[in-house]
Amino acid sequence: MKRGILGLVKDPKKQILFSFDRRFDHDLPSSDSDDSDYKPPSPSGTDTDVTAAVTHKSKRQKRLKSNNDKVDTVRHNACTLSDCKTINTDLWGHCIPHLVLLKIFCHAVESTGAVPFLCRVQRVCRLWYQCASNSTLWKTVDLSYGWIKANDATLQLLCHTRFSKLTKINLSSWKSLTVDGLKLLADTCPQLKSINLSYCRVNSVGVLYMINQCSNLSEIDLTSYGCTDVVSAKMIVQIVNKCSGNLQSLNLSWNSPKGYSAVLKAIATCCPNLECLDLSQNHNSYIPLNFDIELLQHGCPKLRILRLVNTVIEPSRVSVHGRNESPGFPELQELSLGMNNPALTVRLSGQNDMLQRLVKTSQNLRLLDLRGWSQLTCADLHNVPATDLAELYISGFSIKKDESMETVGFKWQHSLVQLDVSWNVHSESALDIAMRKLASNPATSKLEVLDLTGTQISLGSVQSLLQGCPVLRNLNLSSCRVLPRGMKREYFNESLEQLRKNIDSLARSNVAQ
Repeated sequence: MKRGILGLVKDPKKQILFSFDRRFDHDLPSSDSDDSDYKPPSPSGTDTDVTAAVTHKSKRQKRLKSNNDKVDTVRHNACTLSDCKTINTDLWGHCIPHLVLLKIFCHAVESTGAVPFLCRVQRVCRLWYQCASNSTLWKTVDLSYGWIKANDATLQLLCHTRFSKLTKINLSSWKSLTVDGLKLLADTCPQLKSINLSYCRVNSVGVLYMINQCSNLSEIDLTSYGCTDVVSAKMIVQIVNKCSGNLQSLNLSWNSPKGYSAVLKAIATCCPNLECLDLSQNHNSYIPLNFDIELLQHGCPKLRILRLVNTVIEPSRVSVHGRNESPGFPELQELSLGMNNPALTVRLSGQNDMLQRLVKTSQNLRLLDLRGWSQLTCADLHNVPATDLAELYISGFSIKKDESMETVGFKWQHSLVQLDVSWNVHSESALDIAMRKLASNPATSKLEVLDLTGTQISLGSVQSLLQGCPVLRNLNLSSCRVLPRGMKREYFNESLEQLRKNIDSLARSNVAQ
C-alpha cells in the first residue's frame, strides 16, 4: 500500500484530510474531491494502483523525508507567526505620530519624573529613542536616587545629549562630583533656575563659577554641605548678592550658623522675592543665631516658608514703635520652630514674644510647629491670627494652665488635618474637653492624623473622636495610661476601622469593670 502524507499508510476505508493553510485562516477543503491527495476507493474496495514491495532502505528514506517535511512545516508556521507579531510591533512603533508620543511622554514625566522613565522607554525602538531624547522632556531632572552612576562622566554625557534646556536639577549626594563637572553643567545649561547640591563636596571655586554663569538661579539647596568654605557666612553673602532679586528659595539647613546674622542682613537687603528660607540645625547644635525679625519682614514680604527647627534663636531687640511699624509676614504659610533637644528649650526661656513677632500678620498660616516649646502660654496660641490652621505640632507643650488645649479645639476644629499633642501633661478633663470639641461636628471635621502618645486621654474621648472624625486615618494611642490594656498602640487603615466597630463594646465592658 502507498504511504501518503506524513508517512502514514493510505487506507481506502479511512481517508485523512490534511491542510497546512489552517494556521493562516484558510478553510479546509469543502469536499473530498477538492483534496489533492484524495483518491476514491475502487468498487472492489482495494486500491487501483497496487505497487510492488519496496526495500527497507527506500521505506526509511521516505520516512525521514516525511519527518523533515513536518519539521519544516512547523518551523515555517512559527516563523510566520513571529513575523506577524514583529510587523504589529513595528506598526505601533512607526505609525504613532511623533507629536502624540511626545505628548504622552510629557504627561508621564510630569507624574513620575524624567529618570528613570525616559531611560527605559528609549530602549523600546528607534522612534521611542528619538522621542525620549527630546530636550524638552529633560527640563526637570532628579538624579539623587541612584538610578544612574553619580560621576562626571554621566553628567558629561547628559549635558552633551539631553540638558540643552535644563532648568531644574537635583544632584543630592553626588559626592564624586568635581569642579569640572559643575563647570560643564553651568556652561551647558545657561537657563538653569534650580539646583540641589545637598551633601555634595565641590569647593567654592566650582560653586562660584556656577553662580556667575547661571544668572537665572532662583532656588539653591546646600543642605549639610561637605565643604565648609562653601557654606561659610562670607561665601553665602556672595551668593545672595549675586542672585539678589532672582532668589526665591535658599536652604542652608544642617550647616553651622556661625556668622549667619550677616547672611540674614544680606537676604533682607537684596532678596525681596524670597519665598522659602531654611536655617534648621541638628539637635546637637548650640550656636546661637542673632535674628533681626523686623528687618527680615521689611526686606522679604513674600516669605511663605520659614524653617528654624533646632535653631537657637536670639531675637534682636526692637522698640515698640519698630514692632508696630513692621509689616510682619503676610504671606507666611509654614513656620517651623520645633525643638528636639530639651537643653535647647531651656536656652529659649523668656523669648515667648518671638512667636507673636513672627506671626503678627500671618493670617494664611497653614502649618505651625512648636514641638518642645514648653515655655509657651495659652495666650501665645490664642493670639496666632491664623483662622484655618491645617497642621499643628505641640508635643511636649507642658503648660500649667489647661485652657490652652481648649483653645486648640475651639479655634481650629473646622480646619485641622494633622494634630500632634503627644507627651503633654494636661489633665484628663482639659484634654477631654479639647478632644470632644474636635469631634463636635462630623460634617466639618477634616482631621486625618492625631497623635496622643503619652497623654491622659480617656476611653470616652477616644470614642467621641472615632464617631466625630469620619476621615480620621491615623490615631496613635501609645503609652496612654488611662486607657485599658490592649488599646495602647497606633491605629491606621484596617486596624483603625476595626477599632471603630469595637469601640462601643470596649466602652461598655470598661464601664462594667
